[in-house]
Amino acid sequence: MLSHDELEKIREEREVMETWRNYSRHVVADMLEACSICGTVREKVLMSRCRWCEDTYICAEGVCAQKHQADLHPAVAFWTW
Repeated sequence: MLSHDELEKIREEREVMETWRNYSRHVVADMLEACSICGTVREKVLMSRCRWCEDTYICAEGVCAQKHQADLHPAVAFWTW
């Protein structure tokens, strides 16, 4: 049988791990974003944000930005390529 001190150490360790997991999830979630065109999840530094949409992220490399502009902003799509 475990002593009171050992049980307290186990509870404290578990509490610290749960707290760390809760904070780390938020930190990782702040660093990642999904492309609105292809759905790929990447780091935010590899994504670009649409100038006209509120909260739309698009892959910085590739054709996702062009596709987004052509589909949602056709009046300005020609000038942004």
